Amino acid sequence: MTSKRHLLLQALLLSSLAPLSPMVFAGAADTVYAPVVEQGETEFEFRGGWRDFDRAPQEHAFVFDVGYGVTNWWRTEAVLEYASEDGNRGALEGWEWENVFVLTEQGKHWADVGLFAEYEHSFAAGPDEIKIGPMFQKEVGPTVANLNLFFEHEVGHGAGGDTELDYSWQVKWRGNEALEFGVQGFGGLGTMDHLGDDDSHILGPALFGVKRLPGGDKFGYNAAVLGGMNQAAPDVTVRFQLEYEMY
Repeated sequence: MTSKRHLLLQALLLSSLAPLSPMVFAGAADTVYAPVVEQGETEFEFRGGWRDFDRAPQEHAFVFDVGYGVTNWWRTEAVLEYASEDGNRGALEGWEWENVFVLTEQGKHWADVGLFAEYEHSFAAGPDEIKIGPMFQKEVGPTVANLNLFFEHEVGHGAGGDTELDYSWQVKWRGNEALEFGVQGFGGLGTMDHLGDDDSHILGPALFGVKRLPGGDKFGYNAAVLGGMNQAAPDVTVRFQLEYEMY
């Protein structure tokens, strides 16, 4: 690992010590990230979802992003967000700058480890947000398991002072890569000083697939139907993700 890489990762880890603001739980368009990067790969991604609450408006969210594998250990992405409530006309909510850093050589250790870092700018009045945290991937036989832990904080005018811990995970059973089955889960554990007080969790079955195209490009997808596991979570969440990878 180069000295520049050491300095970059140290700066990102130090930024996670800043105060975080309370969040509720993972959005309908959120995803599970993996500590895997392919240098020179350009990725176009469209994902979205819908969630239904017992005592709150229904929500729709859509995300479009473009990413590039700068090195074999760093991928950066530009993201645009759109959201609406209860079928009303939606609006662009903000943009994000996402980064995935691979910290271990894939398959060489007990688990593959990476670091996720994101800056989100809101188009509405109020603070922006930083998200940072580790990513883990473990392969056992035909299964691949992923876990993300995210610490979030607001920055700028009106930023709060709490630390929020969110998570996402999935387990996928490998077989025919065009159609594979698994489970996904998303949620929030509350603020760091009151973990569990405002937690929420969703969980459900998922489908995954990859279609390899002539010339080496790939089209991938995943989708899930998730049920709320406690009162704070949405009753039902439906999410999808489409990817086109160019080399």
